[in-house]
Amino acid sequence: MTIYLDIVLFENIFLNSIIIISTAIIGKVQIKWIRIFIASLIGGLFAICNYIVNINWFSGIILKIVISIIMMKIAFNKCNLRKIMKQLMFFYLVSFTFGGIAFMLLFFINPQNIIIKSNHLVGVYPLKIAVISGILGLLIFFIISKILKNNFSKKSIICEIEIFYNGNIEKIKTMIDTGNLLKEPISKKDVVIVEKDSLKSIISKDILDNIQSILHGQWLESENLHSYKLNLIPFSSLGNDNGLLIGFKPDYIKIYSEEECVRNDVLIGIYDGKLSKNNLYTSLIGLDILSNRKGKNK
Repeated sequence: MTIYLDIVLFENIFLNSIIIISTAIIGKVQIKWIRIFIASLIGGLFAICNYIVNINWFSGIILKIVISIIMMKIAFNKCNLRKIMKQLMFFYLVSFTFGGIAFMLLFFINPQNIIIKSNHLVGVYPLKIAVISGILGLLIFFIISKILKNNFSKKSIICEIEIFYNGNIEKIKTMIDTGNLLKEPISKKDVVIVEKDSLKSIISKDILDNIQSILHGQWLESENLHSYKLNLIPFSSLGNDNGLLIGFKPDYIKIYSEEECVRNDVLIGIYDGKLSKNNLYTSLIGLDILSNRKGKNK
């Protein structure tokens, strides 16, 4: 059988491109077509070299890993080493998936005109199968990403929390915010950010009505702020590098997410404004509060 290296090269460039694009979609990395083409070309040239030169299995595995890392570095240039390794895992996950699809097609089509050379299937059918498996694989990953995106909607990251403070209870809607990493700098306690209007049943109206005055030191001139057991919590956000929140330590809070979580080592930061335009939630809770459950069941 006559083997055309240009067809082998085209097949590998095509499949490598689809695999790298799928890897970028899963890893949420910006796609740059010229970089994807260059990375795919390097993978294709290595496949031809591997086909021509007889490389033993151990050296072949090492070389494939090295070539894969080079391909990821070229395709995703701005990623650091940690992100490159993450993309590499996605790359192999996608590759194994596409390989499984290709072998499934081979099983059903059962072509006769195929030979195996240097661990590569060559012949007329493999090119067709490569194209079909690449398209099917891309469609499968696109559908899966859509399903995961729809499942991870706002409803799935919104839950309820109960705040217990001085014998009073307030139940509010909260959003699990992965970007909320706020901690009180001295105690290192996690901070739950809550709109002031949601705390009227557990915090004095005088305090809630004078948030800005307290922050500017223009209220309670004759009183000690600490007698109210309040804290000043510094924070930084977009457009506000030196912000301050008034906070207090509740007796404990209950979080009703996938499972009930009780925390007695957090602070409540009082936010003088609106967190949600449509009032879907009135507080923000960090992912660390769910994963770090020191106070659970205390």
